[in-house]
Amino acid sequence: MEKPRKRIAGAIRDKERTMLKLIAAVGEIIKNEGYTALGVNNIAKKAEVNKKLIYRYFDNNVNNLIETYVKTKDYWIGLSGDMERLMAESQIDGGRPMVKTILKTHLSFFYTEEEMQKIVIWETSEKSKLMKEVGLKREAFGEEVFKLLLPNFEKSGVDFRAIMALQVAGIIFMVLQSKASGNPFCGIDINNPNDMDRILKSLDQLTDLVYDKAKN
Repeated sequence: MEKPRKRIAGAIRDKERTMLKLIAAVGEIIKNEGYTALGVNNIAKKAEVNKKLIYRYFDNNVNNLIETYVKTKDYWIGLSGDMERLMAESQIDGGRPMVKTILKTHLSFFYTEEEMQKIVIWETSEKSKLMKEVGLKREAFGEEVFKLLLPNFEKSGVDFRAIMALQVAGIIFMVLQSKASGNPFCGIDINNPNDMDRILKSLDQLTDLVYDKAKN
């Protein structure tokens, strides 16, 4: 009876290794060739596996493989697995420290993740059912975070949701612009460590201003 168990365990490990190779191949292609090169044949070739395994392991749809990869890279979707910690942190000073950490970590993460930058360009440059679904999953997580934080701003005159939208959008634009052209924006070049530090500190200052305004 031991031999069948060993064979099953080996098959499971082989499947896991193959799936990881395929997921890694998607990232390599996005980084080096762009999302337009994400065809079944190219992914299989890059992963050095039979393309039939893409359909076998990802429910007969290459988009499921690509979506799996995107989920592993998306900062906001990744945070969704940390809701218990976020719920606890949202109780500290109305979630002020949590908001600061989320925004600054998002900037640092997005600046260093070239694949994620290209995924966002894909998402914003053309209509894609896959990217739409990913965006909706991100929004669903965002709603869970807003449920924790919005009660702190009721009847305060502070539109916390809109302010967060502007900050996150600003982070994304500044990173993409700095990576594409290397030019400064409003005289600030986040490729320069000193200027990056200015933006990180300013995110903290904006959060303090918003929370202090709500308290008053």
